[in-house]
Amino acid sequence: MHRQKLHRLLTFSLAATAACSAHALADTFETGAYDSEAPQFVAMGFGDVGYISKDGSSTDGFGIGQVVAQLSASMGDSFSVFGEFTLTAKEDSHSTGIERLIVKYEFSDHYKLSAGRYHTPIGYWNSAFHHGAWLQTTVSRPEIFKFGSKIAPIHFVGALMEGLIPSGRLGLSYEVGLGNGRHSNISAAGDVGDINSDKAWMVQINAKPVDYYGLNMGIGFYNDEVPLLNGTDVKENTVSAYAAWTKEAPELIFEYLHSQHELLNDSSVSGDVDGWYAQFAYRLSGKHHDWKPYARLEHTRVDDSDPLLGAENLDYDGGILGVRWDFNSYAAIKAEYRNEEYDHAGRENNFRIQVSFALAKL
Repeated sequence: MHRQKLHRLLTFSLAATAACSAHALADTFETGAYDSEAPQFVAMGFGDVGYISKDGSSTDGFGIGQVVAQLSASMGDSFSVFGEFTLTAKEDSHSTGIERLIVKYEFSDHYKLSAGRYHTPIGYWNSAFHHGAWLQTTVSRPEIFKFGSKIAPIHFVGALMEGLIPSGRLGLSYEVGLGNGRHSNISAAGDVGDINSDKAWMVQINAKPVDYYGLNMGIGFYNDEVPLLNGTDVKENTVSAYAAWTKEAPELIFEYLHSQHELLNDSSVSGDVDGWYAQFAYRLSGKHHDWKPYARLEHTRVDDSDPLLGAENLDYDGGILGVRWDFNSYAAIKAEYRNEEYDHAGRENNFRIQVSFALAKL
């Protein structure tokens, strides 16, 4: 009952805001405000090429990473459109994808409404680092937030309200979303509609204290009902918390995620998921400023009894050491050693080197 009331409240709020947004846009067009303002476009591109060598692997070699195109258009002071598109190399083909497609209307800094396909604003990494390996310090994303992850819902299709919370020097902001939730393929989002009648919803509160430049903290909650192939539904509740200090010297990121999954028709069948990572990096000074050593520890545990993920063999422990060299303002070389273990199958070592780059056009 409480869930249905919350859905109705969120749906009503988003619908009312959309109606106000449409009215505001209509007024803008009627007054001719757009007649003298052509859309302002910004295009970005990213790409990477890498090499990987693994213990006992016969498939070591070079690989092409994702090719990414981003296009944003500002149409007046309040309305904007953003798109992110990828081309990804497969074993015998290439696949294309729409990673993000967002339309946004900004009423003020405190109240913004958008709709489309997002990287789910849960935790830190998934919102801070998008497609384009050049954007992140490391070669790859943490395991719990890797693209295609089943642990965290990486993509979210729906509507989002966000903005600043009047809080003085504490620098609070909020994000509240209502969307389709997970697809029957639980690593994907419901791009063309929800697969059941229950919408996913999420809320996150962030803080960027003015007195501590570069510090970003937040807590979040995500709720969904995920249908299984056998016709039953699993209730998913996810809590996240993070703290990130991104001053380059140092860069400190810690993030924790806990999910509880429970069969709706049998609450005795349930399980927990715990995942975290801690990353440290430091931009050197002086003539070595282009160099940035880094390290990361990761841990993921999934209960065998978990009705959604217990059979997926997702336990993980890993540690990485690496260094990034920004030899150009828009390009970097990263060298990374990894020692990791998947689902208690024994630890393995691998070495990766990557060249990543960014392109921009105003």
